[in-house]
Amino acid sequence: MGRPSDSAALPAPPRAGNAQGLIQGELFTAEDAEGVTRGYRGTVAADVAGITYRQLDYWARKGILEPSINPSHGSGSRRLYSFKDVVILCVLKRLLDAGVNLQNATRAVRYLVRQTKRQLARVTIVCDGEQVVECSSADQVFSLMKTGRAVFAISVGAIYKRMDDSLRTQDHVDLATGEMESGLPKRPIDEITAMRIRHRLEEQHEMRARAGR
Repeated sequence: MGRPSDSAALPAPPRAGNAQGLIQGELFTAEDAEGVTRGYRGTVAADVAGITYRQLDYWARKGILEPSINPSHGSGSRRLYSFKDVVILCVLKRLLDAGVNLQNATRAVRYLVRQTKRQLARVTIVCDGEQVVECSSADQVFSLMKTGRAVFAISVGAIYKRMDDSLRTQDHVDLATGEMESGLPKRPIDEITAMRIRHRLEEQHEMRARAGR
């Protein structure tokens, strides 16, 4: 696929045999790291991204996309994925489902992990089943379509928004406390319910008082 001069080429994939080259380095920039407050277990990440846990495990073990918060290299440790990781997992699935080979899909992953969360919300990647190109405007996408090759675009920004909505209701690890938190919103107690609770406690207190006489 021809690449217009104003679109960004994705970085070349690592040479065969260089397993470490597939593993991203520091995933978060300082800007991103400040806003990371939640971690998601592998089961949650797989479910929200629409993949099987077996796929998730394979991609992590092969270094295609490791969880950035806790890669689970040690015995007994569990993988912990960030919001950004889950977005990229979903993009990776879309690329592979569309017929992009694993080498080029991995190239796209390596490009996306270098972007900040703010940048991901604006990124569109275009591919023809082989090459993957990043475009930042509709004009660039149109230029690629004029080459006559069959191309398709993936709006990373749209996936970003969908994952943001989905993960709001998922269980997660609070990185400040290390505790597992429910993703379901805590419902406030209405005034009538609060009065009933107080009344019940008062009754129990009176019953204990009478029993102690």
